[in-house]
Formats: sequence, structure tokens, C-alpha cells
Amino acid sequence: MKQGKKVTQQSIIGQQGVTLIEQIVQKIGYVWRATSIFDVGIDGEIEIRDSITGEMTNTIIKVQAKATTNLFQAETANSFEYSCTQKDLNYWLRGNVPVILIVCRPDTDEAYWVSVRDYFSDLATQKTRKVLFDKQRNRFDDSCTASLKKLALSGDSGIYFAPLQKTETLYTNLLKVTSFASKMYVAGTNYRKEGAIWREFNSMGIKVGPEWILANKQIVSFHNLKEPPFNKICDLGTCKSFDTQKWSNSKDEDTKRQFVQLLNKCLQERTQLLRLDFNKTHQHYYFPPTRDPITKELRPYKVWYQSLQQKASREVFGEYAKKSDPSQRAYYRHSAFEGQFLQLGDEWYLEITPTYHFTSDGYERYKFRSQLLQGIKRLDRNPAVLGQLLMWADYLSRSTQNIFSSEYPFLDFGQLATVDINTSLPDDVWYNSEEENEVKSSGEAGNQLGLFD
Repeated sequence: MKQGKKVTQQSIIGQQGVTLIEQIVQKIGYVWRATSIFDVGIDGEIEIRDSITGEMTNTIIKVQAKATTNLFQAETANSFEYSCTQKDLNYWLRGNVPVILIVCRPDTDEAYWVSVRDYFSDLATQKTRKVLFDKQRNRFDDSCTASLKKLALSGDSGIYFAPLQKTETLYTNLLKVTSFASKMYVAGTNYRKEGAIWREFNSMGIKVGPEWILANKQIVSFHNLKEPPFNKICDLGTCKSFDTQKWSNSKDEDTKRQFVQLLNKCLQERTQLLRLDFNKTHQHYYFPPTRDPITKELRPYKVWYQSLQQKASREVFGEYAKKSDPSQRAYYRHSAFEGQFLQLGDEWYLEITPTYHFTSDGYERYKFRSQLLQGIKRLDRNPAVLGQLLMWADYLSRSTQNIFSSEYPFLDFGQLATVDINTSLPDDVWYNSEEENEVKSSGEAGNQLGLFD
């Protein structure tokens, strides 16, 4: 009785080895082609591919694979040997394309490689016909990408590879609005000027928040107009409530404008609770002067905030001396920002533009403000602006609750919006003007992020 055809165990192990090599090559991003016919010492080839553009290069590396499930020859924890036959060695060295020898153990996903021509470049080594593999240095995995490309491409090949893409996280100057009032109220009124309404509230001896506007003989408010003190100035028969989302997403420009007006009123109240002042002339919010509790003299003030990876500090109010006479004060500088609400899609953001407020004595306007701002804008670079943005984002998002007041209910902020792009910005312009320990924070590897304004 004739025996049927057989596939030996070594053939299966050999195919498993080729499969492992193919998987590794695909992970690298190159192309593997197995030799299906006339296998005389070469099991396949690797073609180098540009992983960015996908373009094939027509540059080839020939591969001889050797697989086993046993211990390698003279194997230790760090190395092993492989003895080549003279015929194989002669064949590999004779060709006009590079050949690599890959010895693998597929059941443990181990593969190791050497460039045959480079390893046997001298006659003494060729006579031994033996390869000593270092398990760390000769590991065949996706760390071999550059080495394989260098092996395949000659210096004058003329092949261009696109630079590897690097994902850059850009910080925008848009602070996300995480919540605002859920309801809006509209009611008719006989009052025609907001000043008259404020006088009426003052006569009642009641403190009222500013989160309301008078428009078209109506009060539009985040406050419930049916409750005191608004019920004293409104026609309750006309009072209606609306879902705030309908106003915030309205296509009507007047409705949207009224909603933004209310958000700005909320911003003024929230910043006041955070002990910031508002300058009506320049329409910016700023840190007020600070006094020593004992001497009552003006003193510098710093704010600690969460930078990219660590706590950092920034002086938000301080005295600056005259250049001509350092013993005399020139002005006080207050950190400030201009804020504008924007809607992107269904989300609302506060656009923060960092700036400075200048005073001659902590209170009165400094007459050379415009010249100082121009000079600062020329000196400030991305790290300084990024530091200011991170400080303002952290500060504006803080809790307003204290022993005298509860958490502000009508406006809350989250974090600065970020954008990930596949590019890199030059790092050498980033770290020239940060203040104090912000230089360290911004310069750390994990903090090398971009700024998008």
C-alpha cells in the first residue's frame, strides 16, 4: 500500500517562521513577498516603502529565514550562534542586492537578523561561517525600520522620503464654556432705562446681580423674573421662560446678540467674584493692586496655577522702575485679558486675548500705556503668551464659593481647547521669555506644545 503525501514538521515550522517575518515587516510598514518557486537559499524579499506617502521605492532586500522551536545553537540569555553552510554563504555574498539572515523561533515570537554582507565583510569571519547573534542588538522588530532602509538604499539612490510626521498639540486661546443658566426669562416692563431700574433696586436695599438686560420694553434675564425683586418691575402676566439652548443656538441675530450680552454680564460678575476689576475704557479685565495687610503699602502679587505639567507662578501685579533712575517708580503693571464669546458648532467659548493694564500708582491710568504695550508685544513670544493663557484659563475656572457666597450659578469654564496636527513647529523660538519656573515647565519634553491663536 502506497503512503500518501506528507508535510514534515520542519516545513510547518519554516512556514511559521516566514509568517512571523511577514507580520513584522507589515508592522514596520514595508512590503514582504515570499519566494514561491525556485527557492535556492532565499525565502523572500522586503521592498522599502515610504510610510508617509505610501510610495514604493523598488529597492529590495533579500531574506533567508531559518526557524526552529528548539534552543538556538550555543544559546545563552543574551546571545546564540548560527552556522552557515559554505554554499549558502557563497550564494548570499555573490549577488548584487543586500541579503539578510533572519533566525527565528515562531512559537515565542522571537526573530533576530544580520546583514550577511556586512557581517562577513572580512575573510577571517567568512572562514568561520558562524554568526554570533546578540539578542538585544540583533532583534528583528519595528525598531529596525531605519536600519533596513539604510541597508537597502545606496547613498546616491536619489530616493526622497517624506519626513516622519509628528503630532503637535496646539493650545488655542479659546476657553470652553462648560455651563450657563439652563433657563431664560422674558417679561414686559414699564421701565425704559436700565439706570432707572438700578435706582429702584437700590431704593429697595436689595443687591441684584447684573445678569439681565432691557431690550424692546422687555427684561431678558437669567434670573427668574417672577421672583423678587424683578417681580416688582415686570408685568408678570407677560413673563415667559425658555430653554437657554434655544437662545444660544438661535439663527436670529438679535436673539443671539442678547444671549451674548447676558454672557458678558455673567463674565463681569464671575470675574468680580474672583476679585478682578474691569476697565471700561479698554474693555479688559485685570488684577487690582494689592496692599500689605500691615504696612498698607502696595506690594507685588503672584498667582500660582497649573501649567502644562506642574505648578507655576506668574507675577500679575508689580512695580517697575525707571530706566534712567532705578530708585524711582515708573509704573505698575497688571496682568489683564480681553474676552469675547464665540460659538463654534454647538459649543461656546471665551476667546482670551492676554494684555496688560498700566497705572502710575496702582489706580490712575499710566499715560504711556500704548508705548509699553507695543514694546511688550515685540518682546513676548509664544511661551510667554502660552503661560498667560494657561494662567487665565486656570484662574477663570476656579471656584467662586467662599464663606460669604455660594458657587456662581450662571457661568462656568473648563479648559483651553486644543488642536492636534501632524506637523512640527520649531522649538528654538519657544523658550526665550517665560517667567521664573515657567521656563522649566515649558521646556520639559512633556510640555513642548504649540500655541494657536
